[in-house]
Amino acid sequence: MNKLWEDFKNNVSEWSVVASEKAEEFTHTSKLRIDILQLERKLSGLYVKLGLYVFAKTNEKNVLNFVGDKRYLGLVENVVEIKKRIADKKAAMHQDNKKEAKEEE
Repeated sequence: MNKLWEDFKNNVSEWSVVASEKAEEFTHTSKLRIDILQLERKLSGLYVKLGLYVFAKTNEKNVLNFVGDKRYLGLVENVVEIKKRIADKKAAMHQDNKKEAKEEE
């Protein structure tokens, strides 16, 4: 009976360690997904701002060339930066998935 109890305690201990590790992995992946969604929302907002700015300049002042327009270039630079951050987060998530699959083998 004592041996049975010890085996049970050991199994429960091992299961709790595994469950804790899985919960940590899930939390990390979930955080990356939330970060990606927030960045995508921010990117959407930047596209709207950029589109409204280009429309307003084109409609009001018939501007077709935005070379040297600091606001336009700033918005484009922000879009590029956010897209890079999204790509980095997705790459990190993909790397984590590969690592997790490798550990399961």
